[in-house]
Amino acid sequence: MKRLWSLFMIILLLTFLSACSDSPDTPIEPNENNMMINIKNNANFDFYGLETKILNHSQGMTNADGSIIENGEELRFEFLKEDFELDGEVEMETFILADGNVEDDVDRIQLNKKVTLELVNNKELFFEITGDSINEADLKRIK
Repeated sequence: MKRLWSLFMIILLLTFLSACSDSPDTPIEPNENNMMINIKNNANFDFYGLETKILNHSQGMTNADGSIIENGEELRFEFLKEDFELDGEVEMETFILADGNVEDDVDRIQLNKKVTLELVNNKELFFEITGDSINEADLKRIK
């Protein structure tokens, strides 16, 4: 009976602890301290990641296993109020990472088009990358 009671308490504790944790699959939502930028891969070429640069702050996004970004996959970038003031109009530069080696900048290809956007707290912007090759890649706003 004592074992059964111990097992019951362990299961109850584990259930309680799992209910309190955030799921890793739960996306970060925009709030008063951040701004989200989503970039969907609709390109007809392979690439391994993206990097965005706003002001002097850049963020890169790749798959942890080094695999290519699948067609239709969406990459989410979070810009925080603590990194820079989310106020005013800025240009965003975007770079395509053409290989899985993030240690070098050899295959870090800048898109020719810079995107102008308004920095606003609690906002989410949506873009897509299209094109048949990296040299023809285009970033455009979809929402």
